[in-house]
Amino acid sequence: MARALSRHAEVLHRFGDPDLAVAAADLALRTFMNRRDEINRTANAKRIHVPAFVRAGLIAADIHERFGRHSIAASAKRLAMEAAPASPGVEFERPVPLLADMTVALALDRVPPPAGTGPAPAVLGEIKSSVTAPATDCSLIASSQRCMDEDAMVIAEIFAKCAEVTLEDDPAAGLRLGLESHVVYARQSERQTPEMRYNMGEHGPTWARTLVLCSQTCERHQLRDLALDLASWMGGVVNALVPFAFIDDEVRSVMRTCLTWHVELLTEAGESQGAAEAAQVLQTIEGLG
Repeated sequence: MARALSRHAEVLHRFGDPDLAVAAADLALRTFMNRRDEINRTANAKRIHVPAFVRAGLIAADIHERFGRHSIAASAKRLAMEAAPASPGVEFERPVPLLADMTVALALDRVPPPAGTGPAPAVLGEIKSSVTAPATDCSLIASSQRCMDEDAMVIAEIFAKCAEVTLEDDPAAGLRLGLESHVVYARQSERQTPEMRYNMGEHGPTWARTLVLCSQTCERHQLRDLALDLASWMGGVVNALVPFAFIDDEVRSVMRTCLTWHVELLTEAGESQGAAEAAQVLQTIEGLG
């Protein structure tokens, strides 16, 4: 469990909400410390667990320090340094600069006042209190814990709308909200919930639109790997929308936007075969009117 939490914190530290990343790292440290006798019992146990312990400590120290929690950062770093001689050379990837200090809580605070499409401030306040928690509480360590399944599609759509109205003027905040929206949609899709199985025509266009906007933002900020990954997800959503394209003008419009971007991005990345396949689908959609 502790090693899984450490690995989870490492992934989140790169692209995810820093509040979730540091909560996972802190919880990993606590779990390791509670089982330190077991971990230190044999050389093999140390070999397996100590690198993850050190990595969790370094990640916790990095995030706490950047967010001004200096005493907690110092404690986490001390724990990591004390264990480091048993596992030298432990490293972790630095966070993406654009997203490094952008939490969901901060991103929600940066959503501009509504101009016809964005949620009202009162709604955002309620959403923020329900989907975020202080990092030091360690009560939220994954995006999936932000809401119950029955509320997931509503939360995903609110995140998506917030991202759409925020991305142009505040790409860091907009991208954070867009990524959170994507995670919620993706989890519901993976679990094959009734809303995603039977109402894809309703939810799919918003998901796809969020993905294309986020992918474009990543490309503008030299984050091509992330841009391509989001575009790949976008391609999957577009494929799922094909049956609805025959009867829904909005769906066709969203698909055109997504496929046009996918062709452009894959061409720029030198992936000619993928670009050709996306262009062929785009031609089919164009033929529908």
